[in-house]
Amino acid sequence: MREAFGGTFTIQLILVFLAIYIAFIAVALNYAKAFRVKNQIINLIEQNEGIEDTEWTDQSGVIGKINTYLGQMSYYVDLNKISNNNNNNNLHCYEKGYCIEEYSLNSTDGIDSVYYKVTTYVKIDLQVFRLNFTIPITGETRKIERITN
Repeated sequence: MREAFGGTFTIQLILVFLAIYIAFIAVALNYAKAFRVKNQIINLIEQNEGIEDTEWTDQSGVIGKINTYLGQMSYYVDLNKISNNNNNNNLHCYEKGYCIEEYSLNSTDGIDSVYYKVTTYVKIDLQVFRLNFTIPITGETRKIERITN
């Protein structure tokens, strides 16, 4: 009887560690995907030298390219369940699960400078461990300068 109890306990212990390991790998993969998405969004904004005022709602510009990329990546986070305490007019959040915030810098010698802060999210939802939270991942573009006439 003693060996039967020891064998059952060992199997249960192995299953617990296996569940923890699988949860850790799942979280790490989602975290890596959110970083990859954030970096690609930053690259697309920098390659197009920013986002024009008319492109924020237009799906044919930079935002359209970002959404096309996200469709290929299968990245989606429901932003309705994430509380954004920032009531900034320059913050633009999209249904695919990312936000872009525009920061204008002081104009010097007729050169306007702007940079963008991109936020993607990692949704952690592990029912086995009763974990349910979201981690924001942010990054900024380089300073983009435009000459104004």
